[in-house]
Amino acid sequence: MLRQRYMSIVTRALPGLRPSRPRGAPPPPLQLLHHDQAVRMLFCRCPLLQDSASRSAEQESVSNDISVPKSSSPPPSISDQRETVVARLKTQCNALYEDNEAFVAPQQALSRWFQAVAALQSQSKSLEVNQEVERAYESAVAIASKQRQVELASQLTQQMQQLGYRPTERTHEMLVRNVALKLRRGPHETSVGDLRELLKDVRGDMWEREIMSIVEREARPLQLKTEREFALFHERLIRGVEAQLNEYERTAERDEDQKIECKGQVSSSGPYNEALRVYADNGVKFNRMLQLMVARSIAVDIETYGALLLGARWNAIPATLSQLLQSKLVEELTVSTCASASEHVRVLWVNAMKAIVYSSTERFNSLSASVYKRDIDQLRKVFMFVDKQLSSAFATVQFATTMQYDEVYTMRAKAAAACGLIAPVKRILDEYVQHAPFNEDGKKRVLSKEPFLMALEIFPWSLIEVLMLSRQDALARAESHDVATSPRVLEMRHMYDRVMHKLDTARTTIDEIEQQVNADDAELSDDELRRLLGWQNLANETVGRESQRATTLERRLNNARVLKANQLLIKEHLERADRTVAFVLDKLLEAGFNVGTDLDVSIKLMEQYMNSARRLDKRLAQRQKHVSPHMMRRVFSQVNLVSSAVRSGGLDVQDAETREKLVKFFEYAVCTAVRFWCEEETEALVRQQQRLLGTSQLAPREYDQLIFQSVTNLDVHRAHSLLQEMHNAGMKPSSEAIHRIALGLLHRRNVSSNDEFDMSGTEEDGEDDTGMQDEVDENRADEVDAVIQENVDEEISGKDIAATTEAALDSELSDLLNVSDRDAIENELELREGLKLDGDDADNLSPESAATARTLLLGSDAPVTIEDLVGFLQDWYNLYGVKPFGKTVVPVMAQLLDTSNFSEFRRLLQILESMDGGLTPATELWLEKRLSQLGGKTLDDFRLKNK
Repeated sequence: MLRQRYMSIVTRALPGLRPSRPRGAPPPPLQLLHHDQAVRMLFCRCPLLQDSASRSAEQESVSNDISVPKSSSPPPSISDQRETVVARLKTQCNALYEDNEAFVAPQQALSRWFQAVAALQSQSKSLEVNQEVERAYESAVAIASKQRQVELASQLTQQMQQLGYRPTERTHEMLVRNVALKLRRGPHETSVGDLRELLKDVRGDMWEREIMSIVEREARPLQLKTEREFALFHERLIRGVEAQLNEYERTAERDEDQKIECKGQVSSSGPYNEALRVYADNGVKFNRMLQLMVARSIAVDIETYGALLLGARWNAIPATLSQLLQSKLVEELTVSTCASASEHVRVLWVNAMKAIVYSSTERFNSLSASVYKRDIDQLRKVFMFVDKQLSSAFATVQFATTMQYDEVYTMRAKAAAACGLIAPVKRILDEYVQHAPFNEDGKKRVLSKEPFLMALEIFPWSLIEVLMLSRQDALARAESHDVATSPRVLEMRHMYDRVMHKLDTARTTIDEIEQQVNADDAELSDDELRRLLGWQNLANETVGRESQRATTLERRLNNARVLKANQLLIKEHLERADRTVAFVLDKLLEAGFNVGTDLDVSIKLMEQYMNSARRLDKRLAQRQKHVSPHMMRRVFSQVNLVSSAVRSGGLDVQDAETREKLVKFFEYAVCTAVRFWCEEETEALVRQQQRLLGTSQLAPREYDQLIFQSVTNLDVHRAHSLLQEMHNAGMKPSSEAIHRIALGLLHRRNVSSNDEFDMSGTEEDGEDDTGMQDEVDENRADEVDAVIQENVDEEISGKDIAATTEAALDSELSDLLNVSDRDAIENELELREGLKLDGDDADNLSPESAATARTLLLGSDAPVTIEDLVGFLQDWYNLYGVKPFGKTVVPVMAQLLDTSNFSEFRRLLQILESMDGGLTPATELWLEKRLSQLGGKTLDDFRLKNK
């Protein structure tokens, strides 16, 4: 059924082919294709698998000792001449390497190439020499492309065409790839003109939101920019690739010896497959890849499928795979014994698994995206289908190299982990160990560490599942015996029962008094009636007081039950992840790796703890505080293991590579603690790192994280002191650190006393005021007692006893409610017991005093006023060339304009324009709009005028 389902999907995934166009004619205009069109016509034309050994040789990376291929059997009459040509061309190629002593500038290299080739043309026009020249130009284009010299690669291609040579197919493929390289090498920020074009149809408040979103993401990588900017990049990429393909077809058309059409179809699909790979690598939609296939009438081969699998997402992955399995290509791959067949199988495996990993990353790793169980289940079905089908189709294929085998199983383990599938991860590792190739003597299997490390990436999924826990799940778990017998729950239950008993007694008293007063035969004197009414008033007061207590206790009781249930559920999910990690580590031990002293394993595991914190940063909300002690126990446990290995001599901190790995390990640990909002634990980790490495200096990223932590606590002085520490150590701070301090200062200036951080609004602490209300109620009860006391002197002794009992209950209830449910339950589970590092007792300086000392020592000159902040931005640019982000500058400028502080605004504008790229395009566009709202002013009105 699953196969039929995906087959129905794939038949709608791709459009049918259009008739081939005449030779040399431009491609028809592209239109948006829909997934409801048929695909069978496209894939039914797959040619038989051809021997691609020559192509594999062409695709090898160009090394520093490049040599131009020689003909296997050159004519004897020109062999000496050919060797001379090869030597000359090799010299020209070597001169293109930037790290070569013979390197020459691009323009000089072009001139030398032209002179050398022109001289060769005058000496010989043999076919063999021409072939060597074409191959040499191909190598030159490869060298230039590898060094990101895109313009030089294009100029070399144009030069060879001017000299009458035809670019090879591989040369055209590199030129297609260079389209993306050129776009990515361009300016990081979107230009003002492009931004105006993108926002020309946006109006009103939406424009403000769009430009602020662009400002916020201006410094991010291309794939993390706004949708409008990413779409603009794709538009230009597609246009450039299409132009390059047109040039390829025109070049092939002019070549009388090369027919580009055979029976109405393009005979060579190399450049087209490269275009598909470029699209896949740069996030172009799968639908757009299909449009390219249709418009260019691409003859589908095995490399086409590899590119399509890399660009597919979700259901498009099994849809594409199903079409591949229905073709003859799989059969030809399985029976082939050439090395290229093994490489094609590797590409299919790796690209299919990468597509699954990318699908998971795009959907579940976003900090703002919601996670739904149906999406998780869907992706898991995709993996199970793809893994099963590929395993079945290529069960008999033996990989040509150990590297191919390792890479396939590494990606399989990574994809299974990316879907949170524990059983498949274990199965894949078992298969990897069982079928691994033997070493030369045939006694031991050759195993890589990478598949096991990738399997550890399953750990964050335990917290993704925690994220999906609902209150209904917690309520159902709260009915279990271990929740009901929780000391905190029992304590709350006992107090609740006592209050309910008093409440029920008071209600019974009221009912009895009402029956006496309202009885038909009641003959009550005035004194008796007054006494009964007095008792009724007291009972009513008791009902009101105890009802409030009962409501508070009931809410706190339910809160404690749900909290304990959540903690148990979190503990169970994490323990299951721990068992998976233990399985992987056992496999590593069996494979011969020393897990105890292998820092790669420790770093990978700590990285997963960090990823767990980062993924849950904005999505766990209140529950995140309950996850942090569970996670920090694991962080501290791993740190203690590494610390023990260092102290025992298993790890040499004097070794440069080991020291670098230790810094990275602690960097991940500190980041985890910061992201889980554990300030004391962060300080403890920093001290432990300094003890082990024997230095007080931290890694730049650690300083960034500590600054982030300080700013979130509105401790700008401490954040600034950390910046000063970096300066004293000669470290260049990041623009992100400058941004956080600037925004922290602005927020601290703007926050009012009513907006300060206050926990009184939380459920637990809000209920702690019950004791105060009880005192008010008790005072009211005392007033009633004073009124009645005149007529009921004989009951004074009883009331004194009741008052004493009530005061004791108040005290007991207050003590109970003043204890945090979270702290009480964490103590029950002993979550804080493991938060201790080896050797921490040797330090007498507490985390708080250490932070205070740092602040007093270095943070006294932290910026305070808005003028200080402007100077702060200028100082760090002058010291290290750190340019402030646009997202840093815009809030500062907005506040200056809001307060009409035009002199300081003019100063800041002058500072930014004196920097190289200080005034970013998005900032400039925002300023234009904002200033136009101030009476139609422009930037020129605030720039310095030349006298």
